[in-house]
Amino acid sequence: MDSGVLSLIGILLAMAIFIVGVYRGFPIMVIGPLCSVLVLAFSGLPIIKNMEGAYAADFGGFAANNFLLFLPACVLGAMLGDCGAAEDIAIKIKDLTGKKSGRVGRFWVLMGLSLITAILSFGGVSGFVVIFTIAPICYTVFKELDIPWHFVIAVAVYGGSMWTAILPGSPAIQNLIPMKSLGTNPKSAPMIGVICALTCIAFGAWYIWFQLGRNEKRGEGFAVTGALMDQESGSLNTSLLEKKCSNVQFIKALAPSIVLLVAMNVFNVEPFVSLTLGCVVCWALYYNKFEHVGKTLANGCTSTMKSIMNVAAVVGFGATVELTAGFKFMVANLDKLPGSPLFQLCLATNIVAGITGSASGGEAIALNAFAQKFLNMGVPADVIHRIVNISCYGLDSMPYNGSTINRLNYTRLTHRQGYYHEFILGAVFPFLLSFFAVVLASLGVH
Repeated sequence: MDSGVLSLIGILLAMAIFIVGVYRGFPIMVIGPLCSVLVLAFSGLPIIKNMEGAYAADFGGFAANNFLLFLPACVLGAMLGDCGAAEDIAIKIKDLTGKKSGRVGRFWVLMGLSLITAILSFGGVSGFVVIFTIAPICYTVFKELDIPWHFVIAVAVYGGSMWTAILPGSPAIQNLIPMKSLGTNPKSAPMIGVICALTCIAFGAWYIWFQLGRNEKRGEGFAVTGALMDQESGSLNTSLLEKKCSNVQFIKALAPSIVLLVAMNVFNVEPFVSLTLGCVVCWALYYNKFEHVGKTLANGCTSTMKSIMNVAAVVGFGATVELTAGFKFMVANLDKLPGSPLFQLCLATNIVAGITGSASGGEAIALNAFAQKFLNMGVPADVIHRIVNISCYGLDSMPYNGSTINRLNYTRLTHRQGYYHEFILGAVFPFLLSFFAVVLASLGVH
């Protein structure tokens, strides 16, 4: 058998094992190295030498290059949660939205809840943890208005990750990672980002309206998918629903995120410095609200290490794949795909993100493998930044994606009950949107 073909078989087998392993809950930190060994074995490459070399180099390189982005971002998310700022934002938006009956009323309630998640996400709270704030509010409101419980997934995805991370200036890690490879900034290709984000907002609103109509025709209420959540609602922090939030408290809660966004996007302060400023402002405003600030910082650091190590393990796997004859065969044939270099970059990023089940991991691998190639072809760096940023959110939301599993587990929903919202809002539409972004760039929109 040809060595290139055998190598490609090894890559595909390793990817399949990667997918199944993550889906079954095995840690990426273990699966990544094991699958890398398998890739090297099928390719006939020295295993120990390349694990200590290429794998370790890219693993460590990614962690070193991005540590100052992950650390303050994760710490700020922990601080906003522990000091009560995130709760205040959620409660205020809930009160402003109100509780109304009927399809129209339910639609606006869901829009208000989605706005909560968007504000929290754009302000620095991780999409992975925002579900812990939004779910208790959704539980009480959904039960009172008899809204099907599975809509909590639609709210979390629509407001938390569908469009906030692709907005120019977003502090999301996926909008910051390309800066290291391309020398760009968080506001790169602003028109593409804004147009795509507005398209997401419009489609998501229509989708929720459409699904509400379908559920009304079926006569489906809260209990069909919310029975288990109802039984275990004691695990939710519903006490925050009894609190009130004044206008002053609301502005105070938004202040750390406002400082962060203004510093980064108005004064062009480095992202890690802007994120750190957000942490400082949060501490200054809420220093007496932390039960134990040391524990909060420790939780943020733990989240940092978990996030960055998991992505680095995926990047290391990508590094070993890049060494193989099978990968070289795929890259060589990338040029044979129909369409422009941007189309090829878009498709490659989607595929890698889908394989790894990680937006950050798919983005990092795609940049490592293809960024320089397309820069050499004359593709503007800011356009590559935005295309990769949008494309990594396409196929990453597979059933084995960590955030997907976290949302379903916490809300006590099965994949069958709630995943289709994630699939449409978090995978299918973003996948199509990434190619729309390519069309915009091809028309000269930057």
